[in-house]
Amino acid sequence: MSTPAFEIQTDAEGRLVLKRPGEADVVDVRVRRAFPWSEPDSFISIRGKEGKELLLVEALNQLEGHVAQQVRSALGKSCFIPLISRVVSIDMRFGYQQWSVETAAGPAEFRVQEREDVRFLSEGRFAVKDADGNLYEIPPTTSAEAGSRKALSVFL
Repeated sequence: MSTPAFEIQTDAEGRLVLKRPGEADVVDVRVRRAFPWSEPDSFISIRGKEGKELLLVEALNQLEGHVAQQVRSALGKSCFIPLISRVVSIDMRFGYQQWSVETAAGPAEFRVQEREDVRFLSEGRFAVKDADGNLYEIPPTTSAEAGSRKALSVFL
């Protein structure tokens, strides 16, 4: 199955616009990876602002050079996934999890709504989705320092 012809551009207000031949432009689209860790260059979803999928790119290497660059640029602006280098604490007293961490981009605090928002990945890594939909990655717990392993022990 081939990906239909399209382009992604930025309008004067900084919003992404999906342009397809013979169809109306769609303003304010979102570009997301379906499998950000295991297949970062495959299954890229382009969605309307309401979340409905408009287009699925099966593989970036199947796109023309300038279109692939447009998609990579959009992903780079919307899909930053900080690597958590240390888990300082996880407070679970109020029906949700309040995380305090150190990331490659500096310290961060965020709330995790559901236990299911902390997921195991391959090779002992974790993915964490906060209440705002931001994603974080935790390296294998075997290489994490002792304090992080202790904070993460409720998930092991």
